[in-house]
Amino acid sequence: MAEPQSATTPTTPPDDGATAQETYLEVWGDTVNGRHLAIAVVVGSVIGASALLAAQAFFERVVSEASLAQAYSLLVGIAACLVAGIVCGIFIKPKRIVALAAADVESIDGVITMMSEQRQGLGTLADIPEQSQKELRELGLYEHFAAAEAAASQKEGKTS
Repeated sequence: MAEPQSATTPTTPPDDGATAQETYLEVWGDTVNGRHLAIAVVVGSVIGASALLAAQAFFERVVSEASLAQAYSLLVGIAACLVAGIVCGIFIKPKRIVALAAADVESIDGVITMMSEQRQGLGTLADIPEQSQKELRELGLYEHFAAAEAAASQKEGKTS
């Protein structure tokens, strides 16, 4: 597991005009708020450990075999950790803002050109399945690839 890396990102300043800084950490390939991560760890630890210890006390009295009581206690502890995850998910909301923006024609054509210059090239539209062609049409990309394919075949015709 990689060591968490710290990053400080400015956020919207509070009403008093001071600049607020929130600390974000890189954990398992995701960026999280450090304060909220600490809260979630504490909540998970308290709920999980409390449930485990309570279940151990209960099952040691109810179940005659100690190893079976311990196994049941672990199951209760795991279930409590899942509950803690749900609780944290409810009270600590995601901070991501996903914005879908339409790409301009130049950037689409630039990406297609870059793909065509790679070692394997683009190939042809006839090579891809009909379902993929349908998806390209729905996304408005089919015409861009068709134009790039036509330009490539014209270019090959001029060079040969």
